Amino acid sequence: MKESRIAVRYAKALFELALEQKNTDAVFYDMKLVADTCHSNKDFRLMLISPIINSDKKRNILKLIFENNINKLSQAFLNIITAKRRESYIEQIANQYISLYRDNKGIETVYLTTAVKADDEIKTKVKSVVNKFTKKEVELIEDIKTEIIGGFVLNFGHYQYDDSIRNKIIKLKREYNINIYEKGF
Repeated sequence: MKESRIAVRYAKALFELALEQKNTDAVFYDMKLVADTCHSNKDFRLMLISPIINSDKKRNILKLIFENNINKLSQAFLNIITAKRRESYIEQIANQYISLYRDNKGIETVYLTTAVKADDEIKTKVKSVVNKFTKKEVELIEDIKTEIIGGFVLNFGHYQYDDSIRNKIIKLKREYNINIYEKGF
């Protein structure tokens, strides 16, 4: 998802404050919890973006949900966000903070999509190849999608390597649709 400028600025401000207070790890886990909550609960997400529900109610809801689960810095940050009426950006801010944290720690998130569950040997090879390419620690997230038929799709950073059977079939179909013979003889 494309992050807005507002989300990027707030996430940078939170990250710099957490760095200053030497609290980046705790805030990372808090933002991960916030992002996961937003991602898994549609009603919560809709409540955050609703213009009908006022900011005080949203602040109280956020406090009830997260008060005992996140540290004081993260809780204060969520209060500021709701006071500034930016609660619709909370999920984006959390995702952007997670990205900033991983960049700072030298962690590259790699998405491996396969048709069947990959074994440990393949995962290890993927991690080592990406590690050599990026010179970063690799966090591998595996996704299983049967529609790719076979092979794999690898995504990290701004790179994508698609070696799936589905992609090869699509390329073959394009090649055979091109008529190399011209009419007019």
